[in-house]
Amino acid sequence: MTLETNRLILRPLTLADAETAYYGWTGDAEVAKYVSWLPHHSIDDTIKWLKEIEWKMDGAGNVIQSDNYIWGFVLKETGELFGSGGLIWEEGCKLFQVGYNIKKSHWNNGYTTEAMRAILHFAALDLGIKRVAGGHAKENLASAKVIEKLGFVYDRDDITPHVDGIRYFGSREYFLDL
Repeated sequence: MTLETNRLILRPLTLADAETAYYGWTGDAEVAKYVSWLPHHSIDDTIKWLKEIEWKMDGAGNVIQSDNYIWGFVLKETGELFGSGGLIWEEGCKLFQVGYNIKKSHWNNGYTTEAMRAILHFAALDLGIKRVAGGHAKENLASAKVIEKLGFVYDRDDITPHVDGIRYFGSREYFLDL
Protein backbone atom coordinates (compact mmCIF):
# COMPACT_ATOMS: atom_id res chain seq x y z
CA MET A 1 0.00 0.00 0.00
CA THR A 2 1.71 3.16 -1.22
CA LEU A 3 0.76 6.61 0.07
CA GLU A 4 1.79 9.95 -1.38
CA THR A 5 2.18 13.48 -0.01
CA ASN A 6 3.47 16.68 -1.61
CA ARG A 7 7.12 15.76 -1.05
CA LEU A 8 7.08 12.08 -0.11
CA ILE A 9 6.20 8.60 -1.25
CA LEU A 10 5.42 6.19 1.58
CA ARG A 11 5.84 2.55 0.65
CA PRO A 12 6.19 -0.79 2.39
CA LEU A 13 9.79 -1.61 3.17
CA THR A 14 11.41 -4.68 1.60
CA LEU A 15 14.48 -6.79 2.37
CA ALA A 16 16.26 -4.85 -0.38
CA ASP A 17 16.06 -1.80 1.92
CA ALA A 18 18.13 -3.43 4.68
CA GLU A 19 21.46 -1.73 3.95
CA THR A 20 19.90 1.72 3.46
CA ALA A 21 17.85 1.40 6.65
CA TYR A 22 20.76 0.08 8.70
CA TYR A 23 23.25 2.75 7.68
CA GLY A 24 20.57 5.45 7.60
CA TRP A 25 18.66 5.08 10.85
CA THR A 26 18.20 1.61 12.39
CA GLY A 27 21.89 1.29 13.24
CA ASP A 28 22.32 4.87 14.41
CA ALA A 29 22.50 5.17 18.22
CA GLU A 30 21.64 8.88 18.08
CA VAL A 31 18.43 8.17 16.14
CA ALA A 32 17.55 5.46 18.69
CA LYS A 33 18.40 7.64 21.71
CA TYR A 34 14.79 8.40 22.66
CA VAL A 35 13.01 5.21 21.61
CA SER A 36 12.30 1.91 23.31
CA TRP A 37 14.13 -0.22 20.73
CA LEU A 38 17.88 -0.70 20.61
CA PRO A 39 19.96 0.37 17.62
CA HIS A 40 20.63 -2.53 15.30
CA HIS A 41 24.13 -3.99 15.67
CA SER A 42 24.25 -5.42 12.15
CA ILE A 43 22.39 -5.57 8.88
CA ASP A 44 21.14 -8.96 10.09
CA ASP A 45 19.21 -7.16 12.86
CA THR A 46 17.64 -4.89 10.26
CA ILE A 47 16.75 -7.85 8.03
CA LYS A 48 15.05 -9.55 11.00
CA TRP A 49 13.08 -6.33 11.69
CA LEU A 50 12.10 -5.99 8.02
CA LYS A 51 10.72 -9.54 8.07
CA GLU A 52 8.71 -8.73 11.22
CA ILE A 53 7.09 -5.65 9.68
CA GLU A 54 6.45 -7.13 6.24
CA TRP A 55 3.02 -6.25 4.87
CA LYS A 56 0.59 -9.14 4.64
CA MET A 57 -1.61 -9.27 1.52
CA ASP A 58 -4.32 -11.66 0.42
CA GLY A 59 -4.45 -13.30 -3.03
CA ALA A 60 -6.29 -10.28 -4.46
CA GLY A 61 -3.63 -7.85 -3.21
CA ASN A 62 -5.69 -6.47 -0.34
CA VAL A 63 -4.00 -5.61 2.95
CA ILE A 64 -4.61 -8.25 5.63
CA GLN A 65 -5.23 -6.88 9.12
CA SER A 66 -1.99 -6.79 11.09
CA ASP A 67 -0.47 -5.60 14.35
CA ASN A 68 1.72 -3.11 12.50
CA TYR A 69 1.68 -1.00 9.38
CA ILE A 70 5.11 0.45 8.65
CA TRP A 71 6.10 2.50 5.61
CA GLY A 72 9.46 3.61 4.27
CA PHE A 73 9.72 7.37 3.72
CA VAL A 74 11.07 8.29 0.27
CA LEU A 75 11.79 11.78 -1.06
CA LYS A 76 9.90 12.26 -4.33
CA GLU A 77 12.54 14.63 -5.67
CA THR A 78 15.48 12.23 -5.31
CA GLY A 79 14.02 8.78 -4.66
CA GLU A 80 16.04 8.56 -1.44
CA LEU A 81 14.73 6.27 1.31
CA PHE A 82 15.47 8.15 4.54
CA GLY A 83 13.24 6.81 7.30
CA SER A 84 10.25 4.79 8.35
CA GLY A 85 7.16 5.06 10.46
CA GLY A 86 3.64 3.92 10.96
CA LEU A 87 1.31 2.22 13.37
CA ILE A 88 2.27 -0.43 15.93
CA TRP A 89 -0.30 -2.28 18.05
CA GLU A 90 0.19 -1.65 21.76
CA GLU A 91 -1.46 -4.38 23.78
CA GLY A 92 -1.24 -2.40 27.01
CA CYS A 93 -3.55 0.38 25.82
CA LYS A 94 -5.41 -1.69 23.18
CA LEU A 95 -4.62 0.93 20.53
CA PHE A 96 -2.26 1.45 17.65
CA GLN A 97 0.57 3.80 18.53
CA VAL A 98 2.41 5.98 16.05
CA GLY A 99 6.14 5.53 15.67
CA TYR A 100 8.75 7.00 13.34
CA ASN A 101 12.51 7.35 12.80
CA ILE A 102 14.45 9.19 10.15
CA LYS A 103 18.08 9.82 9.24
CA LYS A 104 19.69 12.70 11.14
CA SER A 105 20.44 14.50 7.87
CA HIS A 106 16.68 14.82 7.31
CA TRP A 107 15.69 16.07 10.75
CA ASN A 108 13.86 19.42 11.09
CA ASN A 109 12.39 19.50 7.58
CA GLY A 110 8.80 18.60 8.50
CA TYR A 111 9.02 15.23 6.72
CA THR A 112 7.91 13.18 9.71
CA THR A 113 4.82 15.30 10.32
CA GLU A 114 3.95 15.17 6.61
CA ALA A 115 4.37 11.39 6.47
CA MET A 116 2.43 10.74 9.66
CA ARG A 117 -0.50 12.90 8.49
CA ALA A 118 -0.84 10.63 5.46
CA ILE A 119 -0.56 7.52 7.65
CA LEU A 120 -3.21 8.77 10.08
CA HIS A 121 -5.50 9.55 7.14
CA PHE A 122 -5.00 5.98 5.88
CA ALA A 123 -5.62 4.62 9.40
CA ALA A 124 -8.97 6.39 9.64
CA LEU A 125 -10.25 5.82 6.11
CA ASP A 126 -8.79 2.48 5.10
CA LEU A 127 -8.43 0.68 8.42
CA GLY A 128 -11.37 2.25 10.27
CA ILE A 129 -9.20 3.14 13.26
CA LYS A 130 -10.94 5.65 15.53
CA ARG A 131 -8.24 6.44 18.07
CA VAL A 132 -4.46 6.17 18.22
CA ALA A 133 -1.85 6.67 20.89
CA GLY A 134 1.40 8.58 20.66
CA GLY A 135 4.24 9.32 22.96
CA HIS A 136 7.77 10.61 23.23
CA ALA A 137 10.63 10.74 25.67
CA LYS A 138 10.35 13.93 27.69
CA GLU A 139 13.74 15.12 26.39
CA ASN A 140 12.80 14.52 22.74
CA LEU A 141 11.51 17.98 21.88
CA ALA A 142 11.50 17.29 18.13
CA SER A 143 9.12 14.37 18.56
CA ALA A 144 6.97 16.49 20.88
CA LYS A 145 6.58 19.01 18.05
CA VAL A 146 5.52 16.26 15.62
CA ILE A 147 2.94 14.86 18.05
CA GLU A 148 1.54 18.31 18.77
CA LYS A 149 1.41 19.34 15.08
CA LEU A 150 -0.55 16.17 14.36
CA GLY A 151 -3.18 17.26 16.90
CA PHE A 152 -2.57 14.69 19.63
CA VAL A 153 -3.94 15.59 23.05
CA TYR A 154 -1.70 15.18 26.10
CA ASP A 155 -2.92 12.50 28.52
CA ARG A 156 -0.22 11.88 31.14
CA ASP A 157 3.44 11.48 32.01
CA ASP A 158 4.67 7.91 32.17
CA ILE A 159 7.76 5.71 32.41
CA THR A 160 8.62 3.75 29.25
CA PRO A 161 10.80 0.63 29.40
CA HIS A 162 13.54 -0.09 26.90
CA VAL A 163 13.31 -3.46 25.16
CA ASP A 164 16.44 -4.47 27.05
CA GLY A 165 14.34 -4.55 30.24
CA ILE A 166 17.05 -2.65 32.11
CA ARG A 167 16.66 0.99 31.14
CA TYR A 168 13.63 3.24 31.42
CA PHE A 169 12.93 6.81 30.40
CA GLY A 170 10.37 9.42 31.32
CA SER A 171 7.77 9.89 28.61
CA ARG A 172 4.71 11.95 27.74
CA GLU A 173 1.68 10.06 26.44
CA TYR A 174 -1.02 11.37 24.09
CA PHE A 175 -4.14 10.27 22.23
CA LEU A 176 -5.70 11.34 18.96
CA ASP A 177 -9.29 10.71 17.92
CA LEU A 178 -9.43 10.23 14.17
